[in-house]
Amino acid sequence: MWRALYPAGIHFGMGFAVVQAMVVLLLLTGHGMGELDQYSLAATGITGLLTIPIALWLMRLDDRQGGFYRQGRFKRRLRPGEIVWMLLLGMSVCHLANMLLSVLQIARLFPGYEDLSERVFANQSFWPMLLWVGIVAPIAEELIFRGLIFRRLLDHMRLGWAIGISALLFGAYHGNMLQFLYAGILGACFAYCYYRLDSLWAPMLLHMGANCWSVALTQLAAEGGASMQLGYFLLLAMGVEAAVLVFSILVFCKK
Repeated sequence: MWRALYPAGIHFGMGFAVVQAMVVLLLLTGHGMGELDQYSLAATGITGLLTIPIALWLMRLDDRQGGFYRQGRFKRRLRPGEIVWMLLLGMSVCHLANMLLSVLQIARLFPGYEDLSERVFANQSFWPMLLWVGIVAPIAEELIFRGLIFRRLLDHMRLGWAIGISALLFGAYHGNMLQFLYAGILGACFAYCYYRLDSLWAPMLLHMGANCWSVALTQLAAEGGASMQLGYFLLLAMGVEAAVLVFSILVFCKK
């Protein structure tokens, strides 16, 4: 079973190497270590770009190994309606998970997380942030955590255990308790939809929808937007998200 888990180490090791390279570059160019936070999102994107080809190569090797892979699972192409559904569901689960953590007041137990988040996202341009966090990172992480780890776990255990272990690992990978809870909830949803829709595009689009929505909300908060129009927009968005969640539950229960 341990063979199923080591791809997370590949992604972690790649990220560590990228950060160290950035540290050396900052020192050589006469910049201080305090500027490292400004490049953390770029490091995330570069790590993703370097990880994607390795993950695809490992998945191709896995396809030759037999087991769950030889059954032809997880290679279905999504229909246009399913693509929109997954993006909206990702946004909905992201918002629901944030609301749950907010209601439980868990963020108060980890005050350092807000400071870290402010340092990382402060003065970041919207479009590069959307590219790295909203597109590149989800592709790389889904190839690792669902395309490799979750799919390998299915060779050794029941579906529920595979979803739970992959979600716990995905949460722990994010490095702090608040993100562990948030990413763990999303990771379980990603794995379940991956299994039910038989397509790796399902969790990728879910992840993109969640991250892009999170980036958009972060940008709105940074700009200090509190207009009545914004309030109506968020209210409308919550209504759409609630409808998407109800629709998703009905579809999965019917299947």
